[in-house]
Amino acid sequence: MRKEDSSKLINKFHQRYFAARDLQFSVALLVVLALLGGIFLQTFSSAIISRYGTSTPLLGVFLIIGYFLIVVLIAVFFTHRLVGPFKRLEYEMKLISTGELSRRLSIRSQDDLHIRNFIRHTNNFISKFEEMSKEYNRLNSTVVKKMEEINSELSKKDFDCSKVRSEIVALQKEIREFRERW
Repeated sequence: MRKEDSSKLINKFHQRYFAARDLQFSVALLVVLALLGGIFLQTFSSAIISRYGTSTPLLGVFLIIGYFLIVVLIAVFFTHRLVGPFKRLEYEMKLISTGELSRRLSIRSQDDLHIRNFIRHTNNFISKFEEMSKEYNRLNSTVVKKMEEINSELSKKDFDCSKVRSEIVALQKEIREFRERW
């Protein structure tokens, strides 16, 4: 196996099975916070048991409510941190899809690096698409204008065949250049 092939295989494996490092860090932080919250609740309940010498049903309810609050807080944080930016991007993409090609996705300072990279690549794509759209509109108006000129020339009684041929060749060249560029 060549070195290039093994490198491509490793990259493909890494892309498929490993998330971005900043995303891994965020998830790891959430897990650590959940574990620390659980340890705190256990320690607190142990302190209450040792202080009063007995465990009460109220202590069990306290632990259940405490675990529930930890999970809810982490879920809210996780949703706000990771899902929130994608909801914002979804809204902005809807605006762009209505035809506002001059609009770009916004990057917030608190967005994760993974999201920032996604936004940069998407904005580059939109810029190229906008440029291609303008070029297409220019080509379309040129083709319409040239076709009208050719039609006008053909409607004459003694039209100039070489002129029509050169107009068609010029149009073909322009269309070919557009296709090669995009």
